[in-house]
Amino acid sequence: MLDWLLKIPRWVSSAVVISAVLYLTLAPKPLPDNDIRFWEHTDKIVHALMMAGTYWSLALDIGRGQRLSVSCRMWLLSVVIAFGGAIELAQGAMGMGRGASLGDFAADSAGTLLAALTANSLLRALFNKPSTL
Repeated sequence: MLDWLLKIPRWVSSAVVISAVLYLTLAPKPLPDNDIRFWEHTDKIVHALMMAGTYWSLALDIGRGQRLSVSCRMWLLSVVIAFGGAIELAQGAMGMGRGASLGDFAADSAGTLLAALTANSLLRALFNKPSTL
């Protein structure tokens, strides 16, 4: 899997993830209607996962197998949280029936923070080859 990840041109994974997040959050009806019923606040988990995925894809592209410095992680944390905030503001401004939500922004921020705390471990797990005995 590592060889496959390294063959992807830098920034492609981030572009795909960011495009998917923008579509899912800004399209009026991004998914077809279905009869699946979710529990209350499922959308908060989805928001957290989307922002965590955004952070991890950017960290993968920036790090390319190296640990991210604290300043880089803090910068990336700020950028992804601002991205989540911008999405919420855009939803409110677009008048498409999806309003800006402080709860969604809190979920975006929580997912980003979780990703920031785990990014170096994820990079290490992806790029360190297991030792053989």
